[in-house]
Amino acid sequence: RSHAIETLSTKALNFSDQKNAVVLLGGDNALKQIPVIKENLKNLKKYGFSKVYIAVGYLADKINEKLGDGSDLKLKLKNLTEGEGSGGAILPLKKNFHKTFLVFNSDQTFDIDINKLIDFHKSKNSLATVMTGNLEEMNGLYVLEPEIFKFVPKGFSMLESDVLPKLAEEGSLIIRPII
Repeated sequence: RSHAIETLSTKALNFSDQKNAVVLLGGDNALKQIPVIKENLKNLKKYGFSKVYIAVGYLADKINEKLGDGSDLKLKLKNLTEGEGSGGAILPLKKNFHKTFLVFNSDQTFDIDINKLIDFHKSKNSLATVMTGNLEEMNGLYVLEPEIFKFVPKGFSMLESDVLPKLAEEGSLIIRPII
């Protein structure tokens, strides 16, 4: 029911019905992870995403060269070069994201029904749902509500260590282990 209300409200307020996703791609292994990223981008396209933000670190030029503009995948890729850390990387999107969005770490392929995961997330009324194979590091696939930006400090910040633990303390975090 809340999903229907969100959809109607979004259309009434003339917000884009576009699904938003961010891929976190930085660090020394970024170039090695391009094949994994391409698989995840294909999966995003399959579930109705048309624009994906790529949060790149210092290897932005080389990553752009390898990924291109997304046209080969029928996606529009837009680079995010501001912010440091996984939290700092998404903070510039605060003004753009008005509804549920996804954030992917770049080291795992997620061949799942993303729409079902989003529906599960919404049914739990949490600010974040984390799908992970590593409960200690908490990296994986995140389904997030825009209210999460209130928890992201300015400057360098990590979703995994600075934001998600706060949400867990407040009971606003759901974890879905990958087995």
